[in-house]
Amino acid sequence: MAHGPSSSSHGSDGLMPRITIHGPASHVGAERSSLTFHVNSSSTPTKIGNGYRLISLKETPDGGIGGLLQVKERNNICGPDIPLLQLYVKHETQDRLRVRITDAEKQRWEVPYNLLPREQAPALKQTIGRSRKNLITTVQEYSGAELIFNYIADPFSFSVKRKSNGQTLFNSSSDGSSSFGVMVFKDQYLEISTQLPNDASLYGLGENTQPHGIKLFPGDPYTLYTTDISAINLNADLYGSHPVYMDLRNVKGQAYAHAVLLLNSNGMDVFYRGTSLTYKIIGGVFDFYFFSGPSPLAVVDQYTSLIGRPAAMPYWAFGFHQCRWGYHNLSVVEDVVENYKKAQIPLDVIWNDDDHMDGHKDFTLNPNNYPRPKLLAFLEKIHSIGMKYIVLIDPGIGVNSSYGVYQKRHCQ
Repeated sequence: MAHGPSSSSHGSDGLMPRITIHGPASHVGAERSSLTFHVNSSSTPTKIGNGYRLISLKETPDGGIGGLLQVKERNNICGPDIPLLQLYVKHETQDRLRVRITDAEKQRWEVPYNLLPREQAPALKQTIGRSRKNLITTVQEYSGAELIFNYIADPFSFSVKRKSNGQTLFNSSSDGSSSFGVMVFKDQYLEISTQLPNDASLYGLGENTQPHGIKLFPGDPYTLYTTDISAINLNADLYGSHPVYMDLRNVKGQAYAHAVLLLNSNGMDVFYRGTSLTYKIIGGVFDFYFFSGPSPLAVVDQYTSLIGRPAAMPYWAFGFHQCRWGYHNLSVVEDVVENYKKAQIPLDVIWNDDDHMDGHKDFTLNPNNYPRPKLLAFLEKIHSIGMKYIVLIDPGIGVNSSYGVYQKRHCQ
């Protein structure tokens, strides 16, 4: 067991990969711990991936380009390489470019389309003729688009450039001097990197409690592993996973901003080394979205146009809220509200955790600790003075044959 991933963690750059899973500290003030899984106990540098080559490419019916990537030489470290990958590239808007890489033969887990509506990537038939082009860089441009997609066929890598000033925003190729190697795609280990200029200024990759906020600093590892923690400490992973960063750059005295979203909900470590950034992921697909900006405000607008705009907050939501786990009965909640009043502290919203539930089942009330008639009387009282009441609803529905909610959905 180690305390957090160190900057010495490596993958396809020649050293043993490590996948870290962080857990909450056992008590307030404790240092965050992590489990680090090594492939084996040997300290001998081991290559875990040999990269892929582009063997075919053609336009897709929806106006994008699609291709097939074949593994160059199989490697069983961290599991066997997936032999054939599907590449899909499309300018979805003039300021948004999508690059998606997944298993060409089997469906893999990814963020469900019904939760985040987006364009479906077309399936490619494996009968596409093999390309004879090798080690050739090709540019794919879209009329009016600010972003340009480039690729190298063997070993496969890609880059994204800004048309207006020619600056490279993302480049997964390793030129020998880079601190990373080729792309790796296995069932439970994915790795890809990008070169970065020395003056890049990165923000994002939440949700965590880094002491320096949302700005990324070289040498720091960033773990995205959603955790239900009971106390907030430094260097802790939180509820949300937002694998997106904004990059601010000074280009000849003019500020430019762009963003990179990796739409993947699996646990991941992201290593920022100043001149490179490496993703190490325990599953899913590579589904990149690039947003051209060029201002931070434009980046946020483009990003939220894809993932959804934030809902307008009701006025009362900006007031003072009180919430915690452990209100074991309604009398405790009533005492909390009354004590706020006695202390002359304004209180706008009172919350309940799952204490109000019957056996931790959603959409139920504990008949003894939160009897419905008394709860309704309490709500009428606080509503009369302008207060609001919120109860927790967990996303999980227990498998219980006597649980009405489960029965209803199970039958459907």
